[in-house]
Amino acid sequence: MSAFLYTLKLKTKLDLRNRDILITYYLVPILFFIVMSLVFTSTNPEAVKTLISSMIIFSTTMGSIIGTPGSVINYFENSMVKTFKSSGIPLWSVLLSSIISGAINLTVVSLFIYLISPVIYDAVIPGNPLLYFLKFILFLIATLLIGTILGIFAKSTSKLTMYSQIIFLPSMLFSGIMFPSEMLPDFLKVVGLFLPATHGMRLLSSMTFDTFSLSIIVAIIILSILIISVKLKKIKVD
Repeated sequence: MSAFLYTLKLKTKLDLRNRDILITYYLVPILFFIVMSLVFTSTNPEAVKTLISSMIIFSTTMGSIIGTPGSVINYFENSMVKTFKSSGIPLWSVLLSSIISGAINLTVVSLFIYLISPVIYDAVIPGNPLLYFLKFILFLIATLLIGTILGIFAKSTSKLTMYSQIIFLPSMLFSGIMFPSEMLPDFLKVVGLFLPATHGMRLLSSMTFDTFSLSIIVAIIILSILIISVKLKKIKVD
Protein backbone atom coordinates (compact mmCIF):
# COMPACT_ATOMS: atom_id res chain seq x y z
CA MET A 1 0.00 0.00 0.00
CA SER A 2 2.84 2.40 0.83
CA ALA A 3 4.36 1.76 -2.61
CA PHE A 4 1.02 2.53 -4.24
CA LEU A 5 0.51 5.77 -2.28
CA TYR A 6 4.01 6.92 -3.13
CA THR A 7 3.47 6.08 -6.81
CA LEU A 8 0.15 7.93 -6.83
CA LYS A 9 1.69 11.03 -5.24
CA LEU A 10 4.60 10.99 -7.67
CA LYS A 11 2.37 10.34 -10.71
CA THR A 12 0.03 13.20 -9.82
CA LYS A 13 2.94 15.62 -9.50
CA LEU A 14 4.49 14.46 -12.76
CA ASP A 15 1.18 14.85 -14.61
CA LEU A 16 0.83 18.43 -13.41
CA ARG A 17 4.30 19.17 -14.80
CA ASN A 18 3.71 17.31 -18.05
CA ARG A 19 2.96 19.74 -20.87
CA ASP A 20 1.16 17.12 -23.00
CA ILE A 21 -1.07 16.16 -20.08
CA LEU A 22 -1.94 19.78 -19.35
CA ILE A 23 -2.82 20.30 -23.02
CA THR A 24 -5.04 17.22 -23.39
CA TYR A 25 -6.62 17.36 -19.92
CA TYR A 26 -7.10 21.10 -19.54
CA LEU A 27 -6.12 23.52 -22.31
CA VAL A 28 -7.80 21.98 -25.37
CA PRO A 29 -10.99 20.81 -23.59
CA ILE A 30 -11.52 24.21 -21.95
CA LEU A 31 -10.84 26.12 -25.19
CA PHE A 32 -13.17 23.75 -27.06
CA PHE A 33 -15.81 24.27 -24.39
CA ILE A 34 -15.60 28.06 -24.57
CA VAL A 35 -15.61 28.31 -28.38
CA MET A 36 -18.00 25.50 -29.33
CA SER A 37 -20.49 26.31 -26.59
CA LEU A 38 -20.82 29.77 -28.09
CA VAL A 39 -21.28 28.25 -31.56
CA PHE A 40 -23.81 25.65 -30.40
CA THR A 41 -25.96 28.07 -28.40
CA SER A 42 -25.86 30.72 -31.14
CA THR A 43 -26.93 28.40 -33.94
CA ASN A 44 -29.30 26.21 -31.96
CA PRO A 45 -31.07 27.54 -28.85
CA GLU A 46 -32.06 23.98 -27.91
CA ALA A 47 -28.38 23.13 -27.43
CA VAL A 48 -28.52 24.53 -23.88
CA LYS A 49 -30.38 21.38 -22.83
CA THR A 50 -27.46 19.06 -23.56
CA LEU A 51 -24.55 21.50 -23.55
CA ILE A 52 -23.13 20.43 -20.20
CA SER A 53 -23.27 16.74 -21.09
CA SER A 54 -21.77 17.11 -24.55
CA MET A 55 -18.88 19.26 -23.33
CA ILE A 56 -18.13 16.91 -20.44
CA ILE A 57 -18.19 13.90 -22.78
CA PHE A 58 -15.77 15.67 -25.13
CA SER A 59 -13.37 16.63 -22.34
CA THR A 60 -13.45 13.19 -20.72
CA THR A 61 -12.99 11.36 -24.01
CA MET A 62 -10.10 13.53 -25.11
CA GLY A 63 -8.29 13.29 -21.79
CA SER A 64 -8.84 9.55 -21.46
CA ILE A 65 -8.22 8.44 -25.04
CA ILE A 66 -5.43 10.85 -26.00
CA GLY A 67 -3.90 12.06 -22.73
CA THR A 68 -3.90 8.92 -20.57
CA PRO A 69 -2.33 6.51 -23.10
CA GLY A 70 0.53 8.94 -23.72
CA SER A 71 1.20 8.97 -20.00
CA VAL A 72 0.98 5.20 -19.60
CA ILE A 73 3.14 4.15 -22.56
CA ASN A 74 6.20 5.86 -21.09
CA TYR A 75 6.03 3.65 -18.01
CA PHE A 76 5.86 0.36 -19.90
CA GLU A 77 9.07 0.54 -21.87
CA ASN A 78 11.37 -2.41 -21.13
CA SER A 79 13.83 -0.34 -19.12
CA MET A 80 11.10 1.22 -16.99
CA VAL A 81 9.43 -2.13 -16.30
CA LYS A 82 12.76 -3.56 -15.11
CA THR A 83 13.25 -0.51 -12.89
CA PHE A 84 9.84 -0.96 -11.29
CA LYS A 85 10.46 -4.66 -10.70
CA SER A 86 13.88 -4.08 -9.15
CA SER A 87 12.46 -1.32 -6.94
CA GLY A 88 9.63 -3.54 -5.71
CA ILE A 89 6.93 -1.32 -7.24
CA PRO A 90 4.09 -3.48 -8.60
CA LEU A 91 3.01 -2.63 -12.14
CA TRP A 92 -0.65 -2.52 -11.11
CA SER A 93 0.12 0.39 -8.79
CA VAL A 94 1.61 2.34 -11.71
CA LEU A 95 -1.51 1.80 -13.80
CA LEU A 96 -3.91 2.49 -10.95
CA SER A 97 -2.01 5.69 -10.13
CA SER A 98 -2.35 6.83 -13.75
CA ILE A 99 -6.08 6.10 -13.74
CA ILE A 100 -6.70 7.89 -10.42
CA SER A 101 -4.57 10.87 -11.45
CA GLY A 102 -6.44 11.10 -14.75
CA ALA A 103 -9.78 10.79 -12.96
CA ILE A 104 -8.91 13.65 -10.60
CA ASN A 105 -7.83 15.97 -13.42
CA LEU A 106 -10.78 15.18 -15.67
CA THR A 107 -13.24 15.54 -12.80
CA VAL A 108 -11.85 19.02 -12.10
CA VAL A 109 -12.39 20.02 -15.74
CA SER A 110 -15.87 18.49 -15.77
CA LEU A 111 -16.85 20.35 -12.60
CA PHE A 112 -15.60 23.57 -14.19
CA ILE A 113 -17.84 22.96 -17.22
CA TYR A 114 -20.77 21.95 -15.01
CA LEU A 115 -20.56 25.13 -12.90
CA ILE A 116 -19.61 27.66 -15.58
CA SER A 117 -21.99 26.59 -18.38
CA PRO A 118 -25.19 27.85 -16.68
CA VAL A 119 -23.51 31.18 -15.86
CA ILE A 120 -22.05 31.96 -19.29
CA TYR A 121 -24.32 30.10 -21.70
CA ASP A 122 -27.55 29.63 -19.69
CA ALA A 123 -27.12 25.87 -19.99
CA VAL A 124 -29.76 23.72 -18.35
CA ILE A 125 -28.47 22.09 -15.16
CA PRO A 126 -29.24 18.34 -14.90
CA GLY A 127 -32.12 17.63 -12.54
CA ASN A 128 -30.41 15.18 -10.17
CA PRO A 129 -26.74 16.11 -9.60
CA LEU A 130 -26.00 13.00 -7.53
CA LEU A 131 -27.36 10.64 -10.18
CA TYR A 132 -25.68 12.71 -12.89
CA PHE A 133 -22.22 12.42 -11.38
CA LEU A 134 -22.70 8.75 -10.59
CA LYS A 135 -23.26 8.15 -14.29
CA PHE A 136 -20.34 10.44 -15.10
CA ILE A 137 -18.02 8.42 -12.85
CA LEU A 138 -18.99 5.17 -14.59
CA PHE A 139 -18.32 6.71 -17.99
CA LEU A 140 -15.05 8.23 -16.75
CA ILE A 141 -13.80 4.88 -15.45
CA ALA A 142 -14.71 3.13 -18.71
CA THR A 143 -12.88 5.63 -20.91
CA LEU A 144 -9.83 5.77 -18.65
CA LEU A 145 -9.57 1.98 -18.77
CA ILE A 146 -9.74 2.04 -22.57
CA GLY A 147 -7.02 4.69 -22.63
CA THR A 148 -4.93 2.54 -20.32
CA ILE A 149 -5.31 -0.44 -22.64
CA LEU A 150 -4.10 1.66 -25.56
CA GLY A 151 -1.10 2.76 -23.53
CA ILE A 152 0.05 -0.73 -22.50
CA PHE A 153 -0.50 -2.39 -25.89
CA ALA A 154 0.86 0.27 -28.26
CA LYS A 155 4.38 -0.53 -29.45
CA SER A 156 5.34 3.07 -30.23
CA THR A 157 4.13 6.62 -29.82
CA SER A 158 3.29 6.91 -33.52
CA LYS A 159 1.09 3.81 -33.41
CA LEU A 160 -0.48 5.01 -30.19
CA THR A 161 -1.44 8.29 -31.86
CA MET A 162 -3.12 6.38 -34.68
CA TYR A 163 -5.01 4.05 -32.32
CA SER A 164 -6.18 6.97 -30.18
CA GLN A 165 -7.48 8.91 -33.18
CA ILE A 166 -9.33 5.84 -34.48
CA ILE A 167 -11.41 5.98 -31.30
CA PHE A 168 -11.45 9.71 -30.60
CA LEU A 169 -12.51 11.12 -33.97
CA PRO A 170 -15.51 8.79 -34.51
CA SER A 171 -16.49 9.47 -30.90
CA MET A 172 -16.80 13.16 -31.71
CA LEU A 173 -18.76 12.59 -34.92
CA PHE A 174 -21.00 9.59 -34.24
CA SER A 175 -21.86 9.83 -30.54
CA GLY A 176 -24.33 12.72 -30.60
CA ILE A 177 -21.94 15.27 -29.11
CA MET A 178 -21.64 17.54 -32.14
CA PHE A 179 -25.15 16.96 -33.50
CA PRO A 180 -28.06 14.55 -32.82
CA SER A 181 -27.14 10.98 -33.75
CA GLU A 182 -30.59 10.65 -35.35
CA MET A 183 -29.23 12.70 -38.26
CA LEU A 184 -26.68 10.00 -39.12
CA PRO A 185 -27.18 7.23 -41.70
CA ASP A 186 -28.13 3.86 -40.21
CA PHE A 187 -24.63 2.44 -40.79
CA LEU A 188 -22.96 5.24 -38.83
CA LYS A 189 -25.53 4.87 -36.06
CA VAL A 190 -24.42 1.26 -35.70
CA VAL A 191 -20.77 2.35 -35.63
CA GLY A 192 -21.66 4.80 -32.88
CA LEU A 193 -23.00 1.99 -30.71
CA PHE A 194 -19.46 0.63 -30.37
CA LEU A 195 -18.18 3.92 -28.94
CA PRO A 196 -18.23 4.63 -25.17
CA ALA A 197 -18.95 8.30 -25.87
CA THR A 198 -22.30 7.37 -27.42
CA HIS A 199 -23.44 5.58 -24.30
CA GLY A 200 -21.94 8.24 -22.05
CA MET A 201 -23.96 10.87 -23.89
CA ARG A 202 -27.12 8.80 -23.56
CA LEU A 203 -26.57 8.33 -19.85
CA LEU A 204 -25.75 11.96 -19.08
CA SER A 205 -28.55 13.30 -21.26
CA SER A 206 -31.18 11.15 -19.56
CA MET A 207 -32.87 11.88 -16.25
CA THR A 208 -32.72 8.16 -15.47
CA PHE A 209 -30.40 5.25 -16.21
CA ASP A 210 -30.53 4.12 -19.83
CA THR A 211 -30.43 0.37 -19.18
CA PHE A 212 -28.81 -0.53 -22.51
CA SER A 213 -26.11 2.14 -22.32
CA LEU A 214 -25.48 1.40 -18.65
CA SER A 215 -24.99 -2.28 -19.50
CA ILE A 216 -22.51 -1.39 -22.24
CA ILE A 217 -20.50 0.90 -19.94
CA VAL A 218 -20.37 -1.73 -17.18
CA ALA A 219 -19.38 -4.40 -19.73
CA ILE A 220 -16.57 -2.15 -20.99
CA ILE A 221 -15.29 -1.70 -17.44
CA ILE A 222 -15.32 -5.43 -16.67
CA LEU A 223 -13.79 -6.45 -20.00
CA SER A 224 -11.10 -3.75 -19.76
CA ILE A 225 -10.08 -4.86 -16.27
CA LEU A 226 -9.76 -8.46 -17.51
CA ILE A 227 -7.65 -7.41 -20.50
CA ILE A 228 -5.35 -5.27 -18.35
CA SER A 229 -4.99 -8.06 -15.77
CA VAL A 230 -3.98 -10.59 -18.44
CA LYS A 231 -1.49 -8.13 -19.94
CA LEU A 232 0.10 -7.42 -16.54
CA LYS A 233 0.49 -11.14 -15.85
CA LYS A 234 2.15 -11.60 -19.24
CA ILE A 235 4.58 -8.77 -18.51
CA LYS A 236 5.46 -10.37 -15.16
CA VAL A 237 6.12 -13.69 -16.85
CA ASP A 238 8.25 -12.06 -19.54
